[in-house]
Amino acid sequence: MKTIPHQAHQTSEPNDSPNEPSDASFNRARTAALRFLAHRSRSEAEVSRRLGSSYTGDVVDRVVAWLRDQRYLDDAAFAAEWGRQRELRRPRSEGLIRQELSRLGVSRELAETALEGFDGAGNAYLAAQKPAARLKGAGYARFKQRLWAHLQRRGFQADVIGKTVQRLWDELADPLDSHVDADSQEEKSY
Repeated sequence: MKTIPHQAHQTSEPNDSPNEPSDASFNRARTAALRFLAHRSRSEAEVSRRLGSSYTGDVVDRVVAWLRDQRYLDDAAFAAEWGRQRELRRPRSEGLIRQELSRLGVSRELAETALEGFDGAGNAYLAAQKPAARLKGAGYARFKQRLWAHLQRRGFQADVIGKTVQRLWDELADPLDSHVDADSQEEKSY
C-alpha cells in the first residue's frame, strides 16, 4: 500500500492517464479522499462512508476504484497492519481486534487472514505489564481483581487471563526468577 505524503497537493497535478475521469466532482472527491488517507491508512468502507456524505454514489465508486488502482487502498494490507499495530501499541484480544476491523468495514475473511498466528497469551501479557507493575505492593486478591478486570476489558478469555495474572504475580513476587531460565519455564506451565 502506498503512503500518502502529508501535504496533499494533488489538486494541481494534471491527470496521469487519458482514461482517468477529469470532471470537477471526481477531482474534489479524490482530493478529499487523499487528505483523509494522509493521516493513516483506511479501509475502502471508511473512505466510501466519508465521501458518501458529500458526493454521489457514482463519484464515490469511481474514486474508490481509482484509489484501489493506484494502490492507496488495500483492505488486506490495512487489516494486517491494523492487527500488527494493535499487538505492538495497544494489545487487545483477537476477538476485539476482529470487531474493530469489522466496524472499519473489513470483511470477515480478510480479518481472519490478517489475524492468523495471533498470540493471545503474549498480547495479554503485554497488556498487563504496566498495570501489574503499578499493583506490585498490593495483596494477591486486589492484584488479581484489578488485573483481571483490566484484561477482561480488552477482550481476553478467562483461561488466558488466569494464566497471565498468575505469571505476572509470580514474576513480581520473585523478580530474580522471572522465567528467564528455560528449566523453570518447563516446570511452571502457564
